[in-house]
Amino acid sequence: MSKRKRELTKEEIEAILLASDDSVSDLSSEDDGWPVDDSLADVSFILNNDPGDETDEDKANDEEAVNSASTFKPSWTEQIENGQIDLKQHQKYGGGPKYNLPVGSEAGDYFKMLFTNDMCEKIRENTNKYAEFVKSATIDKWEPIGIKKWRWKPIEDIEELFSFIAIILIMGIAKLPRIKYYWSSNPMLGNDKVKRTMARDRFVDIYRFFHISDRENEVSPNDPSFYMMRKLDPFMSCLRSNFQMHFEPYPHLSVDEAMVK
Repeated sequence: MSKRKRELTKEEIEAILLASDDSVSDLSSEDDGWPVDDSLADVSFILNNDPGDETDEDKANDEEAVNSASTFKPSWTEQIENGQIDLKQHQKYGGGPKYNLPVGSEAGDYFKMLFTNDMCEKIRENTNKYAEFVKSATIDKWEPIGIKKWRWKPIEDIEELFSFIAIILIMGIAKLPRIKYYWSSNPMLGNDKVKRTMARDRFVDIYRFFHISDRENEVSPNDPSFYMMRKLDPFMSCLRSNFQMHFEPYPHLSVDEAMVK
């Protein structure tokens, strides 16, 4: 069995620490290679080299700055032309809208450069077609149970469809657990802008029959020409062309990994 090591006494520990302090105090700045600057420790050096001392040239520059500041009068305006903004320092990086819309244009005007009226018109036509298709395909089911009136009313103009899309965008920002809550009379839930834009039943009807592709040209999943993106391809092709026409990508792009899985 090995012998247990003897522990140091309190007196022995203190003696070791005192000896260590003495060895450190014997070292000078020259011993450890640290440069010595006696002038920094000289009080007269510090007093005679006051950083606040200024030359005549420094004083003249200060007076000129004060005078120019006192005579400067800012000019404020609420209207500005695109040409008045110097974008040269940003242009070298590239990216952004290729064309500037007139002053006073709203966000919706930029949106319609990418999501055009023609695209919206095509969706309006396809949505109306799909609603009629569902009606004809299910009429045998809803007439026997007493439903005598088909509630759907065709979308007459694209502005109603743009209003529908606007509500969809709002729902993506101000999220609620159920669609009906956006029309709630409870001030903690209801969204006044949504309620003023479109009635809830009308929104639900368009939501139910919203259709991007032309129902008459769709093929069965069993058809050899069928593929998953077939319904979206015409719409995505237009959207891609509009982005290429009106927007130049920035030099540094980050693609979400969920988009490329």
